[in-house]
Amino acid sequence: MAAADAIRAQRDNDAAHAPAPRYFEDLADGQRLPPLSVTLTEDDIIAFGRAYDPQPFHISSDEAGSSIFGELVASGIHTVALCTRLVVEGQHGLVVLSGLGLDAVSFTNPVRAGDTLAVEAWWSDLKRSASKPDRGFARLNCRVRNQDGVIVADYAYRYLIASKP
Repeated sequence: MAAADAIRAQRDNDAAHAPAPRYFEDLADGQRLPPLSVTLTEDDIIAFGRAYDPQPFHISSDEAGSSIFGELVASGIHTVALCTRLVVEGQHGLVVLSGLGLDAVSFTNPVRAGDTLAVEAWWSDLKRSASKPDRGFARLNCRVRNQDGVIVADYAYRYLIASKP
């Protein structure tokens, strides 16, 4: 029972501090999300790799040493997953009806244990639905850099976003 009470208390606390809803009309082409960052540990990389992308260079420091990377590296999917979390948090209450896809995903440099990834994200291609004006389409472009400013990933989300009621 204590666990259920703790979950309810956390939910109530989250709801009390939730940002006001934001809608399609609140977005503008070129508008940027606030700076977002996350640091990866070796344990993070190995755990994700074991669960979702069990390549030797994602799950074993020893085996990764003989790979083309020379050391343990994060899965590209892990990089996108981490950045997705940051981007969702950075949307501050945006009413997203659905994700529609990822476009132009590229991993340009490896992500290593200890790297701090910074996501630059900006809106583009905003278009209200012609058939359903209660929603709009938007693209959120993302560029991910490590702590040295090196680009490690570029991609874009396509979203369906609610219009103001």
